[in-house]
Amino acid sequence: MQVSPAEQQAVVERLLTVLNSGDVQALLDILAPDVVLVADGGGEVAAARLPVEGADRVANFLSAFAQVAPDADIRIVWLNGAPAVRVDLDGELNTAVSLVIEDGRISRIYAVRNPRKLAGLEEELPLSRTR
Repeated sequence: MQVSPAEQQAVVERLLTVLNSGDVQALLDILAPDVVLVADGGGEVAAARLPVEGADRVANFLSAFAQVAPDADIRIVWLNGAPAVRVDLDGELNTAVSLVIEDGRISRIYAVRNPRKLAGLEEELPLSRTR
């Protein structure tokens, strides 16, 4: 089901608020029961090696964020045409997170931490049309 950018933005804003609190119940309120979190560290940085499946497991995983990265700068950015999350540590891009929203809840979380992939996000690429 297609979600409006405004609805996606609202859910992402709620996620940012909840990430700072570490409140597991608040996370459960915005996660779909069958949510899946996939992280990509590229073997170069720490990331979940296997998908994290289910609202309870994902909520517990995310609830540690405020303790693990208390000084992180998290904000909403546009990624692939939709609101997403950018996490900076010590002024450097650390993680880009895209989300799939269904029925007002997060059903998929894709966290890219691989430095080689993140390097491309800092570049502006011109769009061109070929004929």
